[in-house]
Amino acid sequence: MNIGIVGAGKIVKEALPILEQISDVEFQSIVTTGRNPENVNDLQKQFNIKNVYDDYAQFLQDVDLDIVYIAVPNHLHYYYAKQAIEHGKHVICEKPFTLTRAELESLKTIAESKNIIITEAITNLYLGNYDVLKNTIQEIGETKIAQFNYSQYSSRYDNFKKDIIQPAFNPEMGGGALMDINVYNVHLAVGLFGKPKGVAYFANVEKNIDTSGILQLDYDDLKVVCIGAKDSNSDNHSYIQGDQATIHIQGPTNELQSFEVNHIDGGTQLYQLNQFEHRMHEEFVKMIQMIRNKDYELAQAQLEHSIQVVEVLELALDSANLKVGPSKV
Repeated sequence: MNIGIVGAGKIVKEALPILEQISDVEFQSIVTTGRNPENVNDLQKQFNIKNVYDDYAQFLQDVDLDIVYIAVPNHLHYYYAKQAIEHGKHVICEKPFTLTRAELESLKTIAESKNIIITEAITNLYLGNYDVLKNTIQEIGETKIAQFNYSQYSSRYDNFKKDIIQPAFNPEMGGGALMDINVYNVHLAVGLFGKPKGVAYFANVEKNIDTSGILQLDYDDLKVVCIGAKDSNSDNHSYIQGDQATIHIQGPTNELQSFEVNHIDGGTQLYQLNQFEHRMHEEFVKMIQMIRNKDYELAQAQLEHSIQVVEVLELALDSANLKVGPSKV
């Protein structure tokens, strides 16, 4: 599969060494959005990328390009994905897929009309521990409480306090703690428990952006709390509490490094079933396999999940009177 890269920032630099290890993947091209032009030439040399573009339209004209991997600021996801789909390219897009449900449903309609697979790059859904975790919940009895915490002091927060506003803290670019870091918790909650019946977001807001916050999800007899912070740190432990056992997830929720089941009778079992050391490896292997095998059933299931997640994000932002966007260039 020939893959083209959109963007040249931090996440691309992390993804390319992983993609390089996957068989039958060739780096066809890379295009800069203008933010990191100096990075593109370095990446081309380091990873033997065939073509470099500074124009997205020309990038999409390449008939040998199979997959477009979109890793640009959040507010650009919809525009770049839409253009790629219309040119007949499969799309892997970094989280959050879009800023609104309407945008994602629009992409879904276009993709279905062209038999194109589009999917969101969200690490925890593809990890080996996730599948086992989902099954293990059945063993803890009636689930009562779940709390997911992914907090990490951002390297950009100090600049933000000095009024140097980068995309991760820019509301017009779809930034903020909910969209950037707490989104992993939302994906985990929706994947494990489905769409919630109630959503409320309580955010710490600075300069019109949430730098941290607590998201409450109501599932009638189950209450879920999702904590995400870019202005403070945590050792990142999460818990799912049932009336027969408690699941303890160790580490940030985007990695699901391991989890432990502690039964009320004293029994304990540890699970560490991720296949690769790096959190992104398994998702890229499975997403590219899904596209290569034209597994539309799996792609549809993953996309419907993403639509539910973006709806939760919209409801959360509305509840906190926060606005993100615009989503179009």
